[in-house]
Amino acid sequence: MSNSSINKAQERQEPKRHLSFVDIVFLSMGGQSPFLSILTYGVEAFLIAGFFAPIAIILGTLLVLVNGLVVYELSKRFTKEGGYYTYAFYSLTKRLGFETGWLYIFYSTTYGVAYIFGATFILYHVLGVNPWIVGLGIVSITSFFAIMGIRVSTRYAIIASSIEIGIMTLLAILFIQSTGFHFYNPFSVHLNLGTLALAILFGSSVPTGYGSITPVSGEAKNARKTVSRAIITVILLGGFLAAFDIYAIGDHLLFFHIAPGSVDILKLIKNRLGLITFIFVIFAAVNDGILGSLAFLTATSRTIFAMSSSGFLPKVFSKFEGYKGPLYAVLLSVLFYFITVIIGLYYIYNPFIAFSFMGAIALFASLFVHLAANFSLIKISLKKLWKRRFQILIGCIAAIFSIFDLVYSMISSAPIEVYIFMTWIIIGFLISEVISMIEEESEEE
Repeated sequence: MSNSSINKAQERQEPKRHLSFVDIVFLSMGGQSPFLSILTYGVEAFLIAGFFAPIAIILGTLLVLVNGLVVYELSKRFTKEGGYYTYAFYSLTKRLGFETGWLYIFYSTTYGVAYIFGATFILYHVLGVNPWIVGLGIVSITSFFAIMGIRVSTRYAIIASSIEIGIMTLLAILFIQSTGFHFYNPFSVHLNLGTLALAILFGSSVPTGYGSITPVSGEAKNARKTVSRAIITVILLGGFLAAFDIYAIGDHLLFFHIAPGSVDILKLIKNRLGLITFIFVIFAAVNDGILGSLAFLTATSRTIFAMSSSGFLPKVFSKFEGYKGPLYAVLLSVLFYFITVIIGLYYIYNPFIAFSFMGAIALFASLFVHLAANFSLIKISLKKLWKRRFQILIGCIAAIFSIFDLVYSMISSAPIEVYIFMTWIIIGFLISEVISMIEEESEEE
């Protein structure tokens, strides 16, 4: 299929641009699942770095910002649906475009489901609710919002995320207030470089949800400005809000001489701040499971839609149903989510282990996808080397960091996680080869 025919096909399927800057920011904040991230990645960073953790999260946020700047530049050049898939397809090659889309579907599914398992663990740990009931309940609610369309999804995201940001801010203030507004100096803590690097790695996991923004570019008003600005806003807002909460918790622990390693954050909130605050916190955690999976399910469906429009997937998935969006692509994404949740609960059962497992393999796919974006920016910037030297520098820095992070993560992870990731890559490569052979045979005829 020629590029001209692909462009025409995409133009015929161009969705309506109705998402505002606020819509995209709050939908993507849901993709970060900020409070749930604090209870998982944030706590892990705290256990590693101690009272230096807030600074580690800020440094991690700045590292995410480097990759975010790459996507920022690309989002101004490509405003169609598909995000990372579209960047690689038009900047690199068709096969790398397919492989990037294939990995993004894997990433967005496993990352979204990881947050479902995270919320499941919270309710299981605190209230003892059966993980099957919670997991299937959350994915059902998520699927309902996704099928109803992105307009309904964004309205829910705006309301729920606003409440959650308020809860997180209030929580931090209450913890600091409990110390009589005594502030500690996190820079008084000294770490070796290895420990600091590991803490930054976990800290960078908090604001990574911005990746759910780009696949919906085709539905954004004035996409060149809206999407790029939303990316930077979400990274900084999510990262610094998480750092503020972790600082406040650390301030409380230090003031009352509580050992960080022996603390259950949820029980601490209940015992120190009262039942009402605790109820709102539980709401925020469960809400994150819904919002996080919803943002990434939406991103999955838009990537499927873009790949279908390009001829890589059956044409039925490129049908757009007004504000309901690519309904068949959404239904396929819902199926992926249900299957992944069921497999995770059946084979692992423990929701926290399932969360860690899904999060690890999602991290691999995320880094691969970002590498594709980095090389996409480098390639298109080489045409005007001197004029676009800043973009090339950003792309190279982001690529080096992503390669280092990918290699380091794979070495330190369980073999089964690496095997699943590599198997998915190999399957995608074989499918792209088959598609190429079919296209070549069609051209010869």
